[in-house]
Amino acid sequence: GNAPERFDHVHMWQDDPLCAQLWYVTHLQAAPRRGPATPITEANCKVARGAEPSWPSLDPKGTYRFPTGGVRFDDVAMNWYVNQTGKPLGPTLGHLMDHVGLKVGDLDAWIGKLKREGVVFLKPAYRIGGTRAVMIEGPSHEAIELVEGGEN
Repeated sequence: GNAPERFDHVHMWQDDPLCAQLWYVTHLQAAPRRGPATPITEANCKVARGAEPSWPSLDPKGTYRFPTGGVRFDDVAMNWYVNQTGKPLGPTLGHLMDHVGLKVGDLDAWIGKLKREGVVFLKPAYRIGGTRAVMIEGPSHEAIELVEGGEN
């Protein structure tokens, strides 16, 4: 069509997709992508991986698709499938998918909020071009860069 191409979504693994959804909503004020009829809480967010993989899949062994979770930042979606290996996910820094970047308005306010909430900081505030950023850790050890960029 005639529509310009643009970034729309990212798919990632999460150890506990529903707990990750709760974490992103709580700490980063994301909008939940969707959820079960029962509200997601710390008490009910851990859901066992489904028993059988399904196809189509990029993996010949299939893909475990339950549970899933996700959030939206404006019109960009982050979609999560459950960890496929059964071993906890490791940190993303230094790997092919190193980190995800999000724009925030007042970096100092975000730093204060996230520190009060006990979020793990991977790097303190640093300069990036004409602005500043900070690197935090998400619920499955994914690195998230918050870049100061004016009003959102």
